[in-house]
Amino acid sequence: MSFLFSVAQYLLLQVQINVPPALLGIAVLFCGLLWIKGVPKVISNAANPLLAHMSLFFIPAIVAIVNFIDLIAAFPLALFFSIVVSTLVSLAITAWISQKLMHRLDNTDVNRDKPPREGG
Repeated sequence: MSFLFSVAQYLLLQVQINVPPALLGIAVLFCGLLWIKGVPKVISNAANPLLAHMSLFFIPAIVAIVNFIDLIAAFPLALFFSIVVSTLVSLAITAWISQKLMHRLDNTDVNRDKPPREGG
């Protein structure tokens, strides 16, 4: 993973854009996984324990809200609507992409793992 971070830092220095290297490293990893059309067992084994405890990664963000209590109190309605609208837009985009991808699958791909039904 440090290799991907180093590649991302090099790319950022060459392109000179203001994006965190870790974020670009994740994008490079994602593109690499798409390129090889799968997730290697090494990455899967490392990711599974992290995914099992994913909620722990939100604790620093939740604790940091304390620093912005005055701002939250000053604009509660704007904050509420921005959260609701961004959530609804992201859900709509996710649903649209899911529908497009599901239509690309044919029935043989979907039912490949299921045994054939007996008795018709």
